[in-house]
Amino acid sequence: MNALEKYRQGPRPLRLTTLAATLLPLAMLSACGGGSGSSTPPPAAAQVSGTVATGNFVSNAAVTATDTHGKTVTAISDSNGHYTLVTASLTAPIALVATDPTGQSSNLVSVLTALPAAGQSATANINTLTTAIAALLTPDGNPMDLVAAGSTTTIGGAVTSTNVKNATATLDAYLANLLSATGLPASYDPIGTPYPTTAHTTADNLVDMVSIVPEGSVTYLIYNTPLPSSATTQSNTYLALNNTSTPSNTPVVPAVTAAYVANYASLQNYLSGLPTALKPCAAAGGTGSACNGVIDANYKDNGFTNITAYDSNLTSSNLSFTSSNPYVVNTNANGTSALVAIPYALVSSTTQNSLGQYALYTTVQQTPSGSWDIIGNQLPYNLSATTRTTYRQFLDTFTDPNTGRPDTNFFDAGLTLAIGSMGSGESGAALYFAHVTGPGLPAAGLWLGRYNATLSMLLVSTPPAAPLTSPPTPASLSGTNEYRWSWAPSTYQPPTAREFWATTPIDVTQAQAGSVYQFTLYDINGNNLGTYSVTNPNNAVDATLGQSYYQANAFPVLGNGDFVTGVQCPGVLSGAGSSDPAANFLCPTGSLAAQQTSLTMNFTPPSATAKVPSPLTETGALIQTWDRAGCNVQEPVSFGPTTTSATISAAGTCANGTPYAFWAINNPSGDATFRQLQLRAKTPNGVLFYVNQVYRNANNAVSAD
Repeated sequence: MNALEKYRQGPRPLRLTTLAATLLPLAMLSACGGGSGSSTPPPAAAQVSGTVATGNFVSNAAVTATDTHGKTVTAISDSNGHYTLVTASLTAPIALVATDPTGQSSNLVSVLTALPAAGQSATANINTLTTAIAALLTPDGNPMDLVAAGSTTTIGGAVTSTNVKNATATLDAYLANLLSATGLPASYDPIGTPYPTTAHTTADNLVDMVSIVPEGSVTYLIYNTPLPSSATTQSNTYLALNNTSTPSNTPVVPAVTAAYVANYASLQNYLSGLPTALKPCAAAGGTGSACNGVIDANYKDNGFTNITAYDSNLTSSNLSFTSSNPYVVNTNANGTSALVAIPYALVSSTTQNSLGQYALYTTVQQTPSGSWDIIGNQLPYNLSATTRTTYRQFLDTFTDPNTGRPDTNFFDAGLTLAIGSMGSGESGAALYFAHVTGPGLPAAGLWLGRYNATLSMLLVSTPPAAPLTSPPTPASLSGTNEYRWSWAPSTYQPPTAREFWATTPIDVTQAQAGSVYQFTLYDINGNNLGTYSVTNPNNAVDATLGQSYYQANAFPVLGNGDFVTGVQCPGVLSGAGSSDPAANFLCPTGSLAAQQTSLTMNFTPPSATAKVPSPLTETGALIQTWDRAGCNVQEPVSFGPTTTSATISAAGTCANGTPYAFWAINNPSGDATFRQLQLRAKTPNGVLFYVNQVYRNANNAVSAD
């Protein structure tokens, strides 16, 4: 009988059977203490509870407590981020890990040095601040070391009362000014202090203002409040999350005013409702009454005056903002304008609602009335800078013409610089070359040129001896817009005298705090079209970040993983992975080695259980092939986070009029070339992770470094 049927029938009258009527007085007598069979109820089981939050309460988070012996218990947080664990079976100390099912946030970690006795409870919040404390207990800043199998950092060795007390003191010293501004005590315990039940107040407002950023050799707790004018290097500006940081050697977040805190809280409350308001506006094409109060009349992002033109995904019928929690990248000095990220998903019958896949980056402002709207970055051109790390795996040993050494596997990291034409009649059509300067780039900056009307500009191959005064020729371009400023292992020797390679690897601790780049743009005649500030929403990372993720099996992989180790080119394909389409496409003896116009590739998404700070979400793939005739074919495709197969087709025309194709890999004497398959993923905060598998078919084939 369902609930509606019960309601329709109404309550039933109370009736006692003869047996029930006979036993009732005995039961009442026993309850009143009569007879000799009374007993004391056992005490309630020991419990640990708290709130999972990133500034927004994280609902449906999987919370796992691991004790000093590796035993675990689990719970799921409710709609307010609250969870409760029964810990009677655990032995202190413990580490708690909360995983966001939407993919919007990194793994959150907390620790307890002692557990409550039976019948008692303890508080253990799990948020950005508690994750920072856990990271301060480790030598490398990865709090997941505490629960990783085989880790040298153990719960029993790291989670001691002294260590946790010192880590908390270090955190409080760094946040002293923000603690005061948000009404919290100078000695604040983010683990054990009851968390506010109203979002974006006191401690939750403080959590809104900070972010944890893994950068490879170091992990920082950065602040989203304004940088001081005296900001220099990251090490002098942010808190390094490792066990060498102490209250005496950590910098201090600059003070903010009460007005700033009030504006920041207002901003966060606005962002909480923004996805709901933006959805009908996007469905209406970014115009009309549905956008009133959502999009400012003067809106402009990267030259686009319609938000659905700026991000065409917003027009998709599969667009989902369900559970989206926008976050702040940075703000202006008084907190009345902010660069924000609005996570969203593209959901179909074959994909899940993962909000870790896409984010709309835009600028919002507080209007004179005190309300907020989307104003955009106001840039007149389509410009962006994005942090990236890549693993490049070669299936050949031919000599790289850039290095003079055999192809070898390596990791690199750097910056993807995108300068895209917006087509005929748009402002971007006038752009022909550009000069970029900023954190992590050479003092002389970088030069990029236009390859064709559709591709983003590409870096020049070799640094020019003098500033360019006219557009570089297509032949002088490198074929990439990815600048490499770091590599691993340290024994790898990158090519020299290449515009897209640093001469020495970056030390991210000495990189300039902040991520603002200056783009100077030129037309076909060399006329200066202006210099524009472009904010990279991510900090710098080095190549050891990609290396550590790969070693933790956190990357997506081609096929089911067999292809990585089971196939050797150029020999005859056999054994595990030999039937995979990727193997047959990349290897010269494969069934797909001849010229192709399309490829259906299979792959395995990133592991959701890898012990890394921020699990990866796959976003797409790319096929690149480049022959000696100079036709560089690059075909990307986007897909959902659980996708395991995708078809990519070659569509376009070479400069000589030849239709695009994926050039044959089995004809080195006739056409030396390379083929590359790339899988793409990203962290919740937007750092791109690529894995490239490459085969070059001759020593004189174009370099794929």
